[in-house]
Amino acid sequence: MASYFVAYDASPVGEVAVHDRTRCPPGCFLGEALTEYLGEFLEATQAVAVARLRYGHARGCPACEPARVRASVLPSIASA
Repeated sequence: MASYFVAYDASPVGEVAVHDRTRCPPGCFLGEALTEYLGEFLEATQAVAVARLRYGHARGCPACEPARVRASVLPSIASA
């Protein structure tokens, strides 16, 4: 299982990014002082779902798991 964090800084459209601490490149992960620990999850989709309970517009970090996160997040954005 991986440790997931959500960044406090939102994008210009109000989205917050969910990061996998073990996979996220150092330049992308803001550090634990600027993020909130979400928990341990088997998949990024689980972490994004939990983040969306707290932050309405959470998305997976494309640098952490580009293929899986984009595939799982795009359908939910289209339905929003």
